[in-house]
Formats: sequence, structure tokens, C-alpha cells
Amino acid sequence: MYKRSNSVVNVTFYLDSMFDRETSAASSLPVTLHEFPEFSGFSTLDHSLNATAVKAIESNDMMPVIKNELKNRIQFKKMAEGKEELRVDFNGKPDAQLKDEEKEKAEKRRIQNRMAARRFRERQNMLGTNLQKKTQIFESDNTSLRNQIRLLRKEREILQRTLQEHMSVCRCITGPYMHFGVQLISAEADLQ
Repeated sequence: MYKRSNSVVNVTFYLDSMFDRETSAASSLPVTLHEFPEFSGFSTLDHSLNATAVKAIESNDMMPVIKNELKNRIQFKKMAEGKEELRVDFNGKPDAQLKDEEKEKAEKRRIQNRMAARRFRERQNMLGTNLQKKTQIFESDNTSLRNQIRLLRKEREILQRTLQEHMSVCRCITGPYMHFGVQLISAEADLQ
């Protein structure tokens, strides 16, 4: 809705035209977008407001309306001060064309990065393979050492039984010492 009064233009619309009444609590509140005096370029701004409002209604996005509001307020201040009209373009900057030398440097960097990444992956694979080999070696060494411990314990048990049998038959040992000065070791202390 547009109202003109005493050279001031108020642009007001209701949010119910932009959002569904069921989903918006503020759907019946009027929103005033612009307040500025009439001037010779008003028809351009009026058309701009219409286009922005239509775009906002279609996309359910208030950002174009906010941008246009800000642009028009700045424009009004500049014109009130007697300065020339502000030209605003929201399009992005065009891509800068790279020189051939810069293109070559960029391509060289990409190739070096690929090679460095490949070397890193190969190094990681090699480290992983080496760790697996070392783990297998340690596991096999551990298994063989455990087998050796088991065999030595069996041999010790056999020798202890033989010694016990011999001590029951032969009375050559007096006290806890043997004839050769070697102390007799108990089987329980050895097992620990």
C-alpha cells in the first residue's frame, strides 16, 4: 500500500502477504519500508520498491527488502545533501584473468602438491608395512620364548623329582647343603 502525504512517501505492506497467516504470529502487523520526500527520481525508486516487494513475497525472504531499504536511505541522505546519486551493484566482482606466468606457477604448485601427497601416502604405507612385519617378528619371538620357558619348566620339574627320589634313597646330604657347597633350592621358590 502506498500513501503520499505532504511530499513524504510511506511504503507499507502487511506481512500476511509474505507469510502464511497460520505460521506467522506477526502476520497482521504493518511494516513501513521507506519514508523519504518526493524528488525527481521517485519513479525509479517506486519501481525498485515494487520489484523488491514482489521478489520478497515470491521467495519468502526479507533480505532483498532490507538491502533495498538500506540503499534507499543512503540514497535519500546523499540527495538531501546535494550530492550525486549513489550507484550500487550487488553483483560480485568479475574473476581476474591470470597471466600465463601465474598460471604456470599455479600448475607447478598443483603438480608439486600431488607429488608430495603421493610420497606421503607411500611413506605411510611403508611405515604400516614395516610395523606389521616387526609385529609379526615380535609375536613369533614371543611364542618361541614362551615355548622355551614351558620346556625349561618341565625339565626343572623332572630334575627336581629326580633329586627328591635320589635324596630319599641316598643319605649323603647332611643339613640344607650338598657336598659340593651348593644350597638345596626348594621347588616352590623356583616356580615363582
